[in-house]
Amino acid sequence: MRDSSGAGVPVIKPWDSSGPLTAAEQRFEEQLRLSRAERAVQDPGPPLDVHAERYSPDQAIRGEYLSRRLVESLEEPGWRPFSRRSGVGQQPVITIENAVITGQLDLRAADLPYLLEFVRCRFENAPDLRQVTVAGLVLWHCRFPGINARNLNTANDTVLRNCTSIGGVVDLADAQLGGSLLLNDSELRNPGKRAIYGDRLSVSGALLGLRIQVSGEIRIPGAKVGGNLNFSGGALRNRGRYALNANGIQLGGSLRCETEPQSQRPFTVAGLLFLPSAHIAGDVRLRDAVLEPGVVPPRRGESKYDDPTSTLVADRGEISGDVQLDQGFRSGGTIRMVSVQIGGDLRMSEAHIDLSWSRSAKASVEQPLRALHIDGAQIHGNLEASKVELRGQLRMIDVHIHGSFQLNKAKVVGPRTDAVQASRIIVGSNLDCRDSDIIGTLQLQGARVGANVDLRAAHLTKPAWHRHRMAYKSSLDLRAAHIARDLVCAAGSRPFIAEGEVQLRRAEIGRQTNFWGARLGDGSSRNAINAFGLVTQELTLVPAVPPQGRIRLRQAQCELLADNSELWAASGGVDVEDFAYDNFSEPIEPTDRASVVERLGWLRANSGGRYQPGPYDQLARVFRGNGNEEHAVTVLIEKQRRRYQAIAAATRPAFRLPVRLWSMLQLITVSYGFRPLRAMIWLVLLTAAGTTWFSFHPLVPINEEDHPVWNPFLYTVDQLVPIINLGHDVMWQAHGSSQWITVILIAAGWILATTVAAGITRALRREL
Repeated sequence: MRDSSGAGVPVIKPWDSSGPLTAAEQRFEEQLRLSRAERAVQDPGPPLDVHAERYSPDQAIRGEYLSRRLVESLEEPGWRPFSRRSGVGQQPVITIENAVITGQLDLRAADLPYLLEFVRCRFENAPDLRQVTVAGLVLWHCRFPGINARNLNTANDTVLRNCTSIGGVVDLADAQLGGSLLLNDSELRNPGKRAIYGDRLSVSGALLGLRIQVSGEIRIPGAKVGGNLNFSGGALRNRGRYALNANGIQLGGSLRCETEPQSQRPFTVAGLLFLPSAHIAGDVRLRDAVLEPGVVPPRRGESKYDDPTSTLVADRGEISGDVQLDQGFRSGGTIRMVSVQIGGDLRMSEAHIDLSWSRSAKASVEQPLRALHIDGAQIHGNLEASKVELRGQLRMIDVHIHGSFQLNKAKVVGPRTDAVQASRIIVGSNLDCRDSDIIGTLQLQGARVGANVDLRAAHLTKPAWHRHRMAYKSSLDLRAAHIARDLVCAAGSRPFIAEGEVQLRRAEIGRQTNFWGARLGDGSSRNAINAFGLVTQELTLVPAVPPQGRIRLRQAQCELLADNSELWAASGGVDVEDFAYDNFSEPIEPTDRASVVERLGWLRANSGGRYQPGPYDQLARVFRGNGNEEHAVTVLIEKQRRRYQAIAAATRPAFRLPVRLWSMLQLITVSYGFRPLRAMIWLVLLTAAGTTWFSFHPLVPINEEDHPVWNPFLYTVDQLVPIINLGHDVMWQAHGSSQWITVILIAAGWILATTVAAGITRALRREL
């Protein structure tokens, strides 16, 4: 356009490079004839507002004229003397300032042995720099409708600072940039299309876009950057599409997209950061970044394993340093880094990832949305996610963390879903989840942890719904897990709570399994703890309140057991069939009979009327192993009493009373043979009673001709002790009451002899 004051000025056709020169062109011609020092003090003219709708004709430079002067007239007189007047070693510089470049600047395939600089220039058409070889290219405070610079080759930095590109593409495909590419403070607007097109771009130095504003896609797949890629403080906008497409990028430094220190502006994105197969020699820094996914329409044939609302995709990447998504990092979509290799730490402390906006709670139960998806990742350092807040699934199946996994004071919200899906995870050191709220299931099936799993003061609520079984899953699933040291599900600053089942089936825990002060179950699951086949050294089951559900310890093994009355008051009972333990954490003293009676009461109440010999045998073995033989006998007597009760209950009604009487008789006499000394006492009492009776009721001899001598004591002993024959039993004839007394003595003798023999046999077996 022309200023209204330009009346009378000759009209210059943009394509006419041989016509009269404009004022700006004359200044440019003059500049070419000056030395560098002289050009430095030359008046560049009034500064150009590159965004103004109108401009003065004195500021116009025809693109065709400029192309001819820059390319076709290198050997013309007056063109090159400035280089001879420059200092030795100084790079020749051509500067165009405060100019509006009309027409077409076409430098295609030119070889320009100088640094070309545009300052406060406005291009009405995209300059054509394809296949150009130039010492350097600088654009400061310029405006253009894109740049066509395919295969551009520069020996020094390429600078587009404070520039504005509207409605076009900055095309740098296959460009070879010898220095760095600087895009600081620039604004590139091409909404819904490509703003930067840089396939296979090669930058020897860094690619810097501090505080850059982009509306459209930055496309640089296969790019090679020798230094950092730094977009700190920038804002990328391409909602629902790729904001940054850097598939297969290779960085010799770090990817830095964080808060810019000078302006304190965070890096923000509305769209997708697409970085699969990236090779990054340094760190990935997204501290304080804000990522918005936008709304993506469903794609045809979309797999359930896809993450349609992703904000960052870095699958199969190799990152030699740390990945920092912490210190206020925010994302409204999935962070996806499947099969990534991280040489340092993955840091997510205080990050917030929220996908609750994208799907209803009911739909999320059927197909959970993932907040963090890192299946198959290899993290050679630590995973630090303390104070993280995830509203969506934390999915990390088959992840290998060589250091520790910190999830302390975290909040993971996925009600009725697998909130943390970490099956077969391998952690070299500790897995800590202290004081955390896991709303959903914590899935650690098949995990291998080199030290501790610490869930102290964690709250595990609203476990996942198993829609095929129509039942709730476990709150904590550690099936077949291997933990080298401790599993801590104990109270700390607050109680440990697991509303659903704690699944420990076939788990191996090297040292201690601790449920001290825990609150287990809410009645929605059959089991509060399923420790079938658990192997551990020390098992501490000391809940704060009776668990709501069954405590299943069938076939579990431990060396030390700590329990309390609240455990045995579990609403579903305690399944201790084939449960083996060697001792109690607090041994029962030989004089502490009350504790034995209390423990027998727990077993009796837990059996629910069923006869279960295993728990009594196990308890007796523990007491016997501690040398508490009397406690062991007490337990075995109770076992026999329960056995006869079960026999009586299972037999025909007509025989129940005899069975009970027989049980009572053995209990009173010799305690089922476990106290044979009682038989001696009964023998003495019966001998005394029989001797007294027969002293006052002498018997009649069978054969008076033998003149036998009556001895009531010997007769009583002869009848009472079946294995001794003193000859008196066949010499005397009993009648009346004496006859029944004799029968009673004979029966009592056989009963006592049998029980004494059984007791001796048991004693010999125990000794062997």
